[in-house]
Amino acid sequence: MEKLFLHLLGTAIRNVPPDAALFKNVDAATWKKMERMAKKQSVSALIADKALSLPEGSLPPREQVMVCITQIEQTKALNRKMIHVLQKLVEEYAKEELPFVLLKGLSNGVNYPEPLLRNPGDIDLLIYRKGDYERSIEWIVGKGIKTEIGDHIHYKFDVDGISIENHCRITYFDHKKYDRLFAAWEKELSEKENFTSIEIGGATVRQLPVEMNAFFIFQHLFRHFVHLGVGFRQYCDWLLFLSTYRSEIDPGSFTRIAESYALLYPMQVFARAAVKYLDMPESIFPFEMITDDQHADMVMEDIFDSGNFGFHKPGKQRPVGKMQGMWFSYKNTVRRARRFGALSPEHSRILPFTKLIKRMKIGLR
Repeated sequence: MEKLFLHLLGTAIRNVPPDAALFKNVDAATWKKMERMAKKQSVSALIADKALSLPEGSLPPREQVMVCITQIEQTKALNRKMIHVLQKLVEEYAKEELPFVLLKGLSNGVNYPEPLLRNPGDIDLLIYRKGDYERSIEWIVGKGIKTEIGDHIHYKFDVDGISIENHCRITYFDHKKYDRLFAAWEKELSEKENFTSIEIGGATVRQLPVEMNAFFIFQHLFRHFVHLGVGFRQYCDWLLFLSTYRSEIDPGSFTRIAESYALLYPMQVFARAAVKYLDMPESIFPFEMITDDQHADMVMEDIFDSGNFGFHKPGKQRPVGKMQGMWFSYKNTVRRARRFGALSPEHSRILPFTKLIKRMKIGLR
């Protein structure tokens, strides 16, 4: 099942037809398993679309075909709704003189062969000018919209049923050394406003400069990976961004940046896994490839096991109680730090200590 799933996903993001011979005589139970895996990984429409592209004789059973059609149409409808909300945000934020940068999500979707097939999440906006983030909170609250503080870099609210996250920072690092380094990079970017732009649904929106975006998409992916796990949706986002913008990324500069944040080797591992399991060409990666695939195999196994954001692991789930839930989460972090510490000791092995300190502070409150 996993090999068939990877073949469909790989052909979807490379925009090539699947090998029909692989799917002859695949039984209904296997198709059902692939459907569940696609949902767990938040790539249902991508898998469904490729399954329906198969010729007669290799198609899923009729019942599964109907499921695929439904998944595709629901995903497209939700993307269209999100694009409509984004258009409204562009107009309203412009009136309030609150310029923003679109992070992740829809800005990653434009790199897909069929953007409407990417499973959507939230709309993430970076409010980058000094003082604007605080002013945006007053504005949103003043409109009577209920807000929720996420972590220390963003707050959430809903518009027409779509979750919006306003950020005062692009991202953060658990290791203070790298967090300070990235904060300086963010500050320089905000002052120079050296953004690029893309068009989504007729609206022009800012996005991060290419080199920073290629780095950020991976850093965000890897931070989720070391904490809880990550799924194929975020993985595909990074691969497709690199595929789209590879010619605009200088390998020497990008390698130096990745090395300065101790993320080059994790990138190389994820790149090796993409080549081995998804047939991605080595040429899309703006750094030197590695040949050892030991850690690549571990990463791929964990992605299958974890699902989107690590929320779909089998076995005991996080308890409802606050203290019990915190202890469960902490133990999981320690296990992951031990298992994947060799990928990046600077980012993995520090987690048990930083998370323990945060848990103690929360407990004291």
